[in-house]
Amino acid sequence: MLEPIPGLQFFEEQHRYCYNGEWLAHNVSDIVDMDMTPFKRSMIAKYKDGEDGWAIRGKTIHDWCEGWLNGKDPEAPEKWKDWIEALRGEKFFEGAETLATEYRVVDPAKSCAGSLDFLLRKNGIIYVGDLKTVSSKKGVSGRKFCSVQLGAYASFLSRQGVFPDMAVMLVVAPGKVKVVEQSIGTCLNSFDEAWGKFQAKQPQF
Repeated sequence: MLEPIPGLQFFEEQHRYCYNGEWLAHNVSDIVDMDMTPFKRSMIAKYKDGEDGWAIRGKTIHDWCEGWLNGKDPEAPEKWKDWIEALRGEKFFEGAETLATEYRVVDPAKSCAGSLDFLLRKNGIIYVGDLKTVSSKKGVSGRKFCSVQLGAYASFLSRQGVFPDMAVMLVVAPGKVKVVEQSIGTCLNSFDEAWGKFQAKQPQF
């Protein structure tokens, strides 16, 4: 298992990172979401809260997956059983060694940090991965690959001497999981392009 990066903290309420006592200016979500339309933002906000909202669904399933990947068998609410059983039966995880879960990474030069869902080694290949949850099987095919997000994580990991070989996104719906892989090079290029665009949008002082 990777050791946590000393001095890197995440404050959930503010959704901000602190590194060696200094607040960081950005997080990976800022770059990923920079081109989001006002309509999409309003739809995300509309369906976020409540007992069936995406926030509680995502947190519950992510928490379960983290425990499971670390050798535990955490109890999960009956409401999310179909999502969790689909993950439990997913062949991608067979024979995989967990290197890190919910792991915080940082690039001090960019004043930017983020938290990856999992880092696994399987058949000698290191995968940096992200887990997405959707409300129905129909929503699985509509999830675009998160190349900027995973490219950021791979870039930040390289600063620690950790070099993933592949990026993977798992989209889980009740009773269904879709596994999508992409080369690290493609993800790094996507992140570099997005970072340049993001920087160009920042105020000039």
